[in-house]
Amino acid sequence: MRHITVNIQDELKIIGTYKPMPRPGFSFPGSPKYNTPITPKENTFRFLKGEGLWAPSGADFVTLCPKIIPDNIARAFVIDAEPFNNADNGGGLDMFGVEWEYVPQAGGSMVRPGSPLKIPDILQWEKYITFPNLDDYDWAESAKINAPYIADGRITMIWILNGLFERLISFVEFENAALALIDDEEKEAVHRLFDKLCDFYDDYITRLHKYYQADAIYFHDDWGSQRAPFFSLGTVREMLVPYLKRVCDSAHKNNMFVDFHSCGKIEPLVPAMIEAGVDVWSGQPMNDRLQVLKQYGDKIKLNFGPTAMFGATEDQVVAETSAFLEEYGPYIRSITVSTGFGGGGKMYEMVYAYSREAFSK
Repeated sequence: MRHITVNIQDELKIIGTYKPMPRPGFSFPGSPKYNTPITPKENTFRFLKGEGLWAPSGADFVTLCPKIIPDNIARAFVIDAEPFNNADNGGGLDMFGVEWEYVPQAGGSMVRPGSPLKIPDILQWEKYITFPNLDDYDWAESAKINAPYIADGRITMIWILNGLFERLISFVEFENAALALIDDEEKEAVHRLFDKLCDFYDDYITRLHKYYQADAIYFHDDWGSQRAPFFSLGTVREMLVPYLKRVCDSAHKNNMFVDFHSCGKIEPLVPAMIEAGVDVWSGQPMNDRLQVLKQYGDKIKLNFGPTAMFGATEDQVVAETSAFLEEYGPYIRSITVSTGFGGGGKMYEMVYAYSREAFSK
């Protein structure tokens, strides 16, 4: 194969700065805008098809969690141009009327302890749940407020914090949710609920693309603990894959991709993600990422990166990024590189240079 000569030094010239999204309580500088031959957005979509010029990483993405969505306030995870202090104002009712409470020690919210179950009987969930009317939210005004920070050549990624199993947990608590996936009497009711949820998510995802020009959804649905999956691959294929596939299809028909944020040691469930059409899996370090990359890297991308805490020195960033590239570099075509809070421009530049050179061969 012909080697393409690239001028990486010229491509890493800073030609501007992306406007940083306001984050009350945090102070982040705007990400550098580099002299790349194509936009980060174009490159990321090409990368997902195996045709990228470099491995996408931190500065190629902008995250949005709109304030108009009650889930984002309830979960204390608003990232919006209209300032919102999650620590002071997070919690309350989500889109389905489940009450959440902000927990300072965790930096996030949990369903308020002692609250009555939203669905006391899963067999009759239709009696207890009212689906949100998405017309009630002022999408146009929110899009106008956020316009200066998004659709700027980077990937605009919007988080959906409660997926399928996590939404079920919020309705009935964990033990009941886990049982409902395997109990013959309750499974049919779960199928009905997930079917209705997918109709809702289809409308929701379509609006995210229409109003915010979203390029990706970061879909949260934890499938395991630190030691093992919550359920077998067979259960996932029966109870979750058909509906996760519909979520992925909703994104794909809107020219968006899906980054599946699923915690736990769940590498045995990666085949289910692939069958559902997941584009990227954001998993946790207890998984054998090298083995997953070796076995499935041609079918799904992984999102992870060097660990650099906020305030790390440049020498620390260089050392950690070098170690990351040494270990995972052979599989860089299958990794979107998370640069974390402490990576900054240096980590991005190292990943860019390494992958740009590798991809040009």
